[in-house]
Amino acid sequence: MTLEQVLDWFQHHVTLDGKPYTLDVDQALAVLDSHKNTLVTARAGSGKTRVIVAKVAYLVAKCQLDLSNIAIFMFNRTAATEVNQRIAGIRIDGHPLTSGPVLVASTFHKFALNIVKMTGERPRIISETEQSALIQDSLRRAITASGQKVPPSECADLLKLTASFITRAGQKYCGATGLTELAHAVQSHLPKLSPRDQSTRIHQLAHASYYYYLEVLRPPRTDFNLLMTSATDLLEKSAIEQDGPIFQRFQNIRYILVDEYQDFSYLFFAIVRALRFVCPHAHLFAVGDDWQAINRFAGSDVDYFLNFTDYFPEDPANIPLLTNYRSDRAIVENANDYMLEHYDPTARRAVPFSKAKGKITRLDYQKTRFDPSDYAEDRLGDGRYLAALFEALTQNTTDSPVNPTSLTTASLARIKEYLPIAKLLKSVARIVKKHPREQIMLLHRHNFTSVPSITLPVFTLALKNFLAREAILPPAVFDRQIRVLTMHKSKGLESDVVILLESNRDQLLSEHPYATIFSIFGDSLTTEKADQHRLIYVALTRAKHRLYLLGNFL
Repeated sequence: MTLEQVLDWFQHHVTLDGKPYTLDVDQALAVLDSHKNTLVTARAGSGKTRVIVAKVAYLVAKCQLDLSNIAIFMFNRTAATEVNQRIAGIRIDGHPLTSGPVLVASTFHKFALNIVKMTGERPRIISETEQSALIQDSLRRAITASGQKVPPSECADLLKLTASFITRAGQKYCGATGLTELAHAVQSHLPKLSPRDQSTRIHQLAHASYYYYLEVLRPPRTDFNLLMTSATDLLEKSAIEQDGPIFQRFQNIRYILVDEYQDFSYLFFAIVRALRFVCPHAHLFAVGDDWQAINRFAGSDVDYFLNFTDYFPEDPANIPLLTNYRSDRAIVENANDYMLEHYDPTARRAVPFSKAKGKITRLDYQKTRFDPSDYAEDRLGDGRYLAALFEALTQNTTDSPVNPTSLTTASLARIKEYLPIAKLLKSVARIVKKHPREQIMLLHRHNFTSVPSITLPVFTLALKNFLAREAILPPAVFDRQIRVLTMHKSKGLESDVVILLESNRDQLLSEHPYATIFSIFGDSLTTEKADQHRLIYVALTRAKHRLYLLGNFL
């Protein structure tokens, strides 16, 4: 089919939920592409899921492939379910693509689990709670073995760093030689660190914890990294033997579609490569956006995206999807400007589809006026805000209101501690009041605020109670219209209005004091800064119509 024929076919013959499944020219070019290895660079809001579903419809209806000839890898169960539902809902001249159930899309982890089960094994993947307990116990054993004493104030941070180290070590140093390779890497890496550097001690503890973790994690118990490694080994073995249920099941795969390819890791690369050993004629169709690569902390490596042809050199192609269908013009251009200034000045700009201008409001919430001397006297002004905030944070209730005139000296001192959050809360309340019927997403860089005792969940509860007390938004409406998330959690989501909380330079672009322990995985100050810039881009592009930047950064 020609490009014009593909566009016409989707316009007049393909529907989803009774509506024409239309494509733009770039999307149609991606669907029509037949290279052995194709990378689709899809900017935020450009319709990458639409392209994946359209690709499947085209392959089945026009290339006479069966769904069993296609493997689709999504990065979470929600996305896999959505793609399967869309494929099931596609109609070609009123007829479904297939009469059977649609389970063509899965996560890498689900795919790996099914492969292992084909051998008759029944692995039990440990829960997040179990894994956290194992990591905590492994760290405790490492500390005891080292003879070190860790101050209680450092325990939480050390545990978090150790958990990240274990996750990433399992991603990069896997397989039969993994532990040996890790040991060599550690031996060559530690001399580069100062003996007096705190990160040296943390690195040693994290490395020892990984060994204890693997020692405890024995079959049938497993984690996702070990599961992926086992599945890769089984695929490679079946490719060599050219026989068995695994080979029979996957030898006829003709297309491998990968979503969120910017978050590819060595384990994902290894399993795709092994699948290609079984079905060497299969095409690879990878869709992603290097501007949204934000999962290095979990083992992802954007190098697989940036150097796609190095990993998949046979008959490569790169197709851009640049039209943003999500956001209004000002929001798209602002995100473009940010990434070209801070990330890649040579990159191609996204193109806004919307004719609406949109609006971006920059507000230095820290300049919000609260006069501490007036707290007790201000019956109708700022004292009301602080009293309501104090109650929300300390009592977690909207009952028995606090009278600003009855606040004790101790209470006022406590309120002073909360003053930065009081300013933030007051600013957010004013914004919410302007958008009573719109979906609002509040995003923060971390799961904790600039006031150490106030985590993001605590802030959310305080905001909910405060809006209810001020008669701005009832709790039931709050639950339907407002989401408070970290920037990482917002990936793949969108909202009419987005508010970036505490978007201050020291909050957004902060180097972890012990980040050097991850240099063993290739991290550096450069990669860390790039990660943070990409994360900001993700946050900026969640907004459809209105974007509020509460801080002094952007």
